Amino acid sequence: MERLALLAVTAHPGDELPVAGTLTYLAQAGVHVALACATFGESTLPLLERWEEALPQRAAEQEHDLRCACARLGVAEVHLLGYHDSGAEGEVHVPGTLARAGTLEVVRKLIGLIRAIRPQVVLTLEPGGIDRHVDHVAISDLATQAFFEAGNHEQFPEAGGPEIYMPAELYYYGLPEGLLRLAGLPGPGSPEDEIKVRRDVTQFVGHKLEAARCYRNGVEGPWGRILQIDPRERDHLLMVEFLTEAQPQPAYDDAIDPHSHMFAGMP
Repeated sequence: MERLALLAVTAHPGDELPVAGTLTYLAQAGVHVALACATFGESTLPLLERWEEALPQRAAEQEHDLRCACARLGVAEVHLLGYHDSGAEGEVHVPGTLARAGTLEVVRKLIGLIRAIRPQVVLTLEPGGIDRHVDHVAISDLATQAFFEAGNHEQFPEAGGPEIYMPAELYYYGLPEGLLRLAGLPGPGSPEDEIKVRRDVTQFVGHKLEAARCYRNGVEGPWGRILQIDPRERDHLLMVEFLTEAQPQPAYDDAIDPHSHMFAGMP
């Protein structure tokens, strides 16, 4: 029997939290859940005068917290692509940021992971990156390119060995702009018409909060602000996760059923 597997592709530690319930549900149902994170997310921490010298320690701290969070969610394997956070506007001027990385270099790494892990499903941020952070927008585009090229005989034949592999489904995740407005939080969030699947993850809210607590320096962006609001309102917002099936394009009737495609037939 073929192993069921999912690869989540994110930009920064903490980016997995908006779909933490989905990852936990799938892991508990027997899916092999893997996560690839492009950067160490160092610029989400307060800046110091000797910032560049602090990068190695900060990267180690962020990696530790990411692995802690993934362990709480049941993620079976974690891969870091090794880049530095580019900053919200790509303003971090140190070597090795994701914004300065070559597209082919990053796509090659992701294709190697896809061919090695062989996931039926790839999951990444929606094209706008939820908050338009340059790394979030970039990783959505790069993961999408890797999804389509992993099964191409002519693309990167050396990546991940000789066996090519084409995943079956590509999903995006986001936070609707309306949800952020209702919570009184700054956006922009994901356009409402781009959210097609709303998954009820009420039973995994505790797991999501435990994973969030792994981040000793907090989490920035819309997700971090949700974690800071009144606990009753916060927990209500955490009960639903928002996804869109990007490939293959679902029929309308399928789009309103959150269980119609991703590992269909699972309980």
